[in-house]
Amino acid sequence: VYDYFDKYTFLCEMFDEELDAVVDLVLDFFPFDNSVQVVNPKKEKKLLRRIHLPPLKLEMLQIGNILNIFSKLLYVRDCAPLTRRLIFNKVESTFAVIKPVDSRAHGKIITYITQKGFRIVRMKNGKITKEFAMELYKSIVGNSMLPIIIDYMTSGEVIGLELVAPEAVKKWRSCLGATEPAEAAPGTLRRLYGENKLKNVAHGTNTLEEATEMLELFFGNEKGAPRIAFRATLKGCTCCVIKSHAIIEGNVGAILEQISNSGKFYISAMAMFPDLCRQLYPDSLRAQYGKTIVHNAVHCTDLPEDGESEVEYFFKLIANDND
Repeated sequence: VYDYFDKYTFLCEMFDEELDAVVDLVLDFFPFDNSVQVVNPKKEKKLLRRIHLPPLKLEMLQIGNILNIFSKLLYVRDCAPLTRRLIFNKVESTFAVIKPVDSRAHGKIITYITQKGFRIVRMKNGKITKEFAMELYKSIVGNSMLPIIIDYMTSGEVIGLELVAPEAVKKWRSCLGATEPAEAAPGTLRRLYGENKLKNVAHGTNTLEEATEMLELFFGNEKGAPRIAFRATLKGCTCCVIKSHAIIEGNVGAILEQISNSGKFYISAMAMFPDLCRQLYPDSLRAQYGKTIVHNAVHCTDLPEDGESEVEYFFKLIANDND
């Protein structure tokens, strides 16, 4: 429980058009009521007195993020030592893989992940090579099941995720449950959606060191790393962008589930990098997950001829899908 005066302090940068220079600022975030204040430390002047900003959440205050506060863009460069100890030193990343399951289950699985308190930092789908699968399961080399597991893991597309939470590695292993779904504890992912010991929904790394290594191999561009084929369909396609506020609010899984269950679309690639609508289109994604004309959950291609170029922009240029 937070007190009214409890705060987290972040060091930010903002480009000042009048000075034509970058200005150092201090942003204090008060979790009691999600309010902020912004101070120029050199001038000892408050640029923004403490004010409640409903769209701003603590999860958004990550080092490297850019915040839009009253049309001013603030780059979060660092945080105060106490803030670092209270927030960042408590969390870690783990690598999770959703196995080649029915794509209609992806939304439910991702919703499960976010409801368990994980923050999805990176997410990408693709077909892994046998070399990568061997790296992923090198801890069971010599096991008679290994060749069968490798064949299954390379039989279709998987989704790789970087999950962040306190003790993320241990927590994700706990959420997965036992390898055999029938033996997994009630409420675990494998108990809910697993079929058998092979098709048991998802995989997780065993140690923080292993997680760091696999995250680099899956998401990084390290020369000589095992290849993962990320393939976006560039014909007869449209591009849907889930906006940041919908991600922060944990609606990614629900949005993916509704897209898949519509029967109209197949999601060939994914990566992370509305009052009127509620009345006119009550079953639409924006009606259900949007809030305002800006925070309207998703963007999609407007014109048929723009579909291929938008998909190519996101999955060829930004996501480095060069295969």
